[in-house]
Amino acid sequence: MAQVFQNLIGNAIKFRQKEPPVISVQAEEADQQWLFSVRDNGIGIAPEYAQQIFVVFQRLHARTEYPGNGIGLAICKKIIERNGGKIWMESQAGTGSTFKFTLPKSDTEESTRIRL
Repeated sequence: MAQVFQNLIGNAIKFRQKEPPVISVQAEEADQQWLFSVRDNGIGIAPEYAQQIFVVFQRLHARTEYPGNGIGLAICKKIIERNGGKIWMESQAGTGSTFKFTLPKSDTEESTRIRL
């Protein structure tokens, strides 16, 4: 989970607008799962790229504009899905982004361990 939050929060800082970044992290219970969200006031992402951003090495910007190798969100997706959850993004270009993901609730300590 640390890797997921590190990637999402790191992206919120990296893809900021001119004003200081504002990042909100929330979690809530929803039926038989946890719903997490990481919201920022950054540059946002056009909705047509909502699935593309989770593909390895897919970048929306040139390396000279924003550093990185294009694997952070793909890693998040892999971790979340290997643990029975889903991840998605809600955004509009210029308005910030909200990344949401779910993880199933568990009653046993063994099944609460995150698989990488």
